[in-house]
Amino acid sequence: MALSRRTTGILGCVVAALLIANVAAEGNAARRILADGMVAPAPAPAITSASGMAAIVDTAHQTGIASADGMASVAATVTKAMAGSVKGPIILMHGAIQGGEVWEFPRLPEAPGGVKGLLEAAGYTVYNPTLPYHFPNDTWNINDGLVTIQQYVDVYKGVINSNDLHNVYLVGHSLAGVWMQQLLQQIGDRLGGLVFVDAVALETGESFFTNGVAGIVPEYSDPPNSAFFTLIYSYPMFYQELSNEVFRDLFINTRKNDAAFVEETYKLLVPEPHGPELQKVNATTFYTIPMPKAFINMNHDITLLDYRTWLLFSDRVSRSNNAGVPYNVYTIYGDHESMLTQQANLATAILEAVAGLQG
Repeated sequence: MALSRRTTGILGCVVAALLIANVAAEGNAARRILADGMVAPAPAPAITSASGMAAIVDTAHQTGIASADGMASVAATVTKAMAGSVKGPIILMHGAIQGGEVWEFPRLPEAPGGVKGLLEAAGYTVYNPTLPYHFPNDTWNINDGLVTIQQYVDVYKGVINSNDLHNVYLVGHSLAGVWMQQLLQQIGDRLGGLVFVDAVALETGESFFTNGVAGIVPEYSDPPNSAFFTLIYSYPMFYQELSNEVFRDLFINTRKNDAAFVEETYKLLVPEPHGPELQKVNATTFYTIPMPKAFINMNHDITLLDYRTWLLFSDRVSRSNNAGVPYNVYTIYGDHESMLTQQANLATAILEAVAGLQG
């Protein structure tokens, strides 16, 4: 499904008030795609940006492909991928407050091996490393020194170099978008493409904490727009433990009524070292190096209060050099932690995205 669009989103912070802002972005650079088996989206109401520009953004009203009908769809996608020419391994990059094991979290009957298992069933070699201080019960403390972005990037470089991997497809979730940007700049010759899964893309001089994706309303000039994340789960700065209730209602909201599931997945969380979130980046060549990229947007991801906010990061990615390959945005039914809640949907979108990057 191809749409010309201008995208406006709402970005919020949590500080005693709801902070809302809108940004319009040029729309011919991207087309939005629904994974097979999904119901076509209906247009959302127009949202007016600070500059007075109106935008219509599509919103999906589907139940997702992990339904009885959808299971046939994910099976068809896996079969299609197996029949095609599989090019290059996939590295699944976890986001903040969790480790690589989330990519193997099962959902029966359609995904007994999680997202990773479905990708492997399609014929891909898949890696899902865990970053330092993200293993269960192995949390950072001040005596460990400040963690840097480069330490995280070096983990993925180590996987690529030690396994002599080439034509690698990076699939980065949330904060891992920043690590993908750096990997492209440092070892772009080893990569085949990047898939952003509701993931962050920074510009030079920004940190995650201070990114200017949407700004905030003037009367609330502090804190920065991404304080929503940092205030809830980074430490020692502004540290407040991410509660079970916040995790349930904002991160895994498509399955929030499953009490046993909420309890089980909450145990996977670890506090996030604040160093990489505060570090400003140089992302200049990320936008100029030719590399196919795609974006997966979960239509019930409300970690930034509105799922369309993540599309503002997508708009940034769409302005980079996509090596002549169409830049696609895949919309799926899911929340921010779809590798835990909607494995079949997410795996299907990843397979479709990677296939699209191969041309």
